[in-house]
This record gives sequence, structure tokens and C-alpha cells, in this order.
Amino acid sequence: MSERLDAAKKARTKVFGVLSSLPAERICDHGEGVYLFDQDGRQYIDFSGSPMACCLGHGDQRITRAVTEQMQKVSLCFNTYWINEREGELAERVLRRAPRNMARCQFLNSGSEATESAIKLARQYHLENGQPGKYMVISRWQSYHGMTLGALSVTGFSSRRDKFTPLLQSWPKIDAPLCYRCPYDMTYPGCEVRCARALDDIINQVGAQYVSAFIAEPIGGAASAAMVPVPEYYPLIREICDKHDVLFIDDEVICGFGRTGKWFGIDHWGVQPDIITMAKGMTGAYTPLAAILVSDRIVGVFEQTGGKFINAFTTAGNPVSCAAGIAVVDIIENEGLVERSARLGEYLHRRAREKLSHHPVVGDIRGRGMLMGVELVRDKATKEPFDSSLLAGSRVHRLAMEKGCMVFPTSGFVHGVRGDAIMMAPPYIITEAQIDAALDMVDESLADFAQEIAG
Repeated sequence: MSERLDAAKKARTKVFGVLSSLPAERICDHGEGVYLFDQDGRQYIDFSGSPMACCLGHGDQRITRAVTEQMQKVSLCFNTYWINEREGELAERVLRRAPRNMARCQFLNSGSEATESAIKLARQYHLENGQPGKYMVISRWQSYHGMTLGALSVTGFSSRRDKFTPLLQSWPKIDAPLCYRCPYDMTYPGCEVRCARALDDIINQVGAQYVSAFIAEPIGGAASAAMVPVPEYYPLIREICDKHDVLFIDDEVICGFGRTGKWFGIDHWGVQPDIITMAKGMTGAYTPLAAILVSDRIVGVFEQTGGKFINAFTTAGNPVSCAAGIAVVDIIENEGLVERSARLGEYLHRRAREKLSHHPVVGDIRGRGMLMGVELVRDKATKEPFDSSLLAGSRVHRLAMEKGCMVFPTSGFVHGVRGDAIMMAPPYIITEAQIDAALDMVDESLADFAQEIAG
């Protein structure tokens, strides 16, 4: 097996680009359920969902069959020339579970593409509606919306932006509603949700006549480690957007399709966005697929003006990925996995607090459903973060992986440059016993990490 690993490492030197400061040291050979296996047959609990995308686990033969059967028929048909049956079938299924005001669906290839498309659509909506001055998209610091230049422009994840800043749009941002590190040094509810009212302030400052949309993740992803806004937050955001004729873009790339215990993360607040972006969970990460959902309000304007949204990508909505999406959505619905995600999510968070809260390096445990973040701190009393050079999250991830558990490390949510966390986003099919086993390994890894930095 060492020869195979050596060959794989050598071959990987031909691949350009890297995400982690700590390079991968194992071959991912195959997956079964909540487990992935390396070249030696050792199993790892995929407690990060590969990452935050794998909702049904690995190796589900029902999805494999759906994809194979479609590939045996046709893999790609250009939508300008042909009707793609699978695309329409999946659109119907997705819209059936979406907020009631969603009327149309456009399929894409990735979450970044979905963000780009939402930005373009918001701009054209205002053009069609007779407001050509509206072009800015306001977003939040401590947010992540994708790797492409438009998506990075609305991303507040500083470490992923800084090398490309001259190429990005200089659009305004507000602070994220992360209560654990309130940017206003206030306490809820006495704060009166200042973080939401900041949107009204900044729209007034730059001029509502220039603001096209506001984009936000309903529950934070990697840039805030599963931040959950307070109950009043999104109703206030919706009210402010309506006041200034600004579209609300809801980024459901991580939260969508049951991850947080609802079909869509925004459902926890009962708020209807104008555009929803999605990817990841729609196919359970079996094939690449993304989409934007478009509200009846936007569709109505385009129908009235006869405007066309020119936003075509060659492989977007291909029959194979749509077949995978149909299989995944049907399995989620038929097996009640959204409800299971909510139920097991309560167990996950309760057991995490019981098993991990005592560690001096654990500052906060947050999230909802099968999405959880554990913030790591140098000092629990003062919330002082670790120095970024320590790579705290990545080191805990490496220690956990050595024990057989995969978590997702992230950093940079304290003023964009400091702050470390590990995130958990297991498949919805995980059992209570497997959750306990994974948390035990994380518990041991946190203890090892604390010993490392103390020594």
C-alpha cells in the first residue's frame, strides 16, 4: 500500500492549488454510509460531510443507479435545442419544498456560479423595473459566497479575498450577527438587534437608489462557524429590504435541503427571500449541481417587460446531475430525513455540550440541526483567540483524523484574520451511537491539542 500512496503523492504534485496549510497524507479509497476508507482500509467517520455537502452518506446505490441509468440514455443535451425532462422534474420537486413565493428555478454548476447568477439577476431585475442606478450588493463581513470574482466581492472571508482585492467590487458590508463576538459589545436582547439595523444605516449612507440586493447565509458557514442569528434578525432584514426596494438573496448552499432541520435554513425565521442560491445538498455531493430560485415578484417583472435573463452555462442542468438531484430529494422526502436532521441535530448539540464544553480551549458551541461549530480560544474567560500562525483548527482536524474522525477546520472570523473553529456537518443518516463515537474522538483531540500547546 505504501507504493500506491507514494505514487498518489507524486501524481498530486501535478495538481495546482491547495486549500489547507496541512497537506493531505492519505488516499480516499471508497465510502460506505457515514464512513470513508483510506488506502489501508482504515475507516473515518465523515463528521464534516465532505465538507458540509454529503447529506445521504457515501455509496448509496439508489443514487448510483439513477445516475447510471441516465448516463446510459444521454448525458448532455443543450437546452436551447432540447427539452431536458430531468431538469423540469427536479425543478418541480425543489419548488415544492421552497418558500411559497418561489416561482422559477435555473440550474447551474456550483455555488459560486449561483452567487454570480443571483448578482446578475438582481441587477437586471432593477433595470427591467426602471431603476438603472441600482447595482450594489451589500453583504456581511464573516461571510462566504464563493471563489469567483463576483462571489468574492460579496464574501467577507478576508483570507480568501486579500490577494484579489484590486479585482473585486468595493461594495459595502455590515458586521455579521455573531452574538458570541458582538461587534457592538452589546448583549441580546438589550442590543435591539443592532446588527440587523446596520443594514438600514448603510443603505441610507450609500443611497438606496444605488443598492440592488443584500446577500446572507441564513446560518453561517465557514466564515462564522455555524453562527445562528437571533429570532428577530431576518424579519428585520426583510423589512429593511422592502423599505428600500432592495432584493434579499438567501445563500442556502450549505443550509439547503435539510442540513439545519428545515428544508431551507431561512424557514427557521419564516421569511421569504427574493432569490435563493443552492448547491451541495441538492445532489448529496454525488454530482456537481447548483441552482437559483426566483420569486414570483421578479418573474412578474420579467414577464411584463418581456426581458430575457441571458445566463447560460453549457453543462448547467445536465440530465445526469438532475437525475442525481431527483433521487436525493425523493430519498430525503420519503425517508423523513429533514425531520431526522432536526431530531438528531438536537442530540448532536446536546452531546457536544456535554462532552466538549469543559475543555479550556472551547469558547462556544453553536449551530442548528446537523450543522455545528466549535470555536477554539486561548482564554475562555476573555474569549481571546489563538494566534493565526498556530493553525489551531487545522491542528485539531489533523489530530481528530488520526483517531478516525473528520471535522472541518476554519478560521478568520475575528476581524477577518483571527479566530479558529472546527465544524461538524455529518450525513443525516448518522446514528446516535456514531455521533457519540465521533464526539469522543473530538474530545480526545481537543485534550491532545491543549497538551501540545501547553508543552
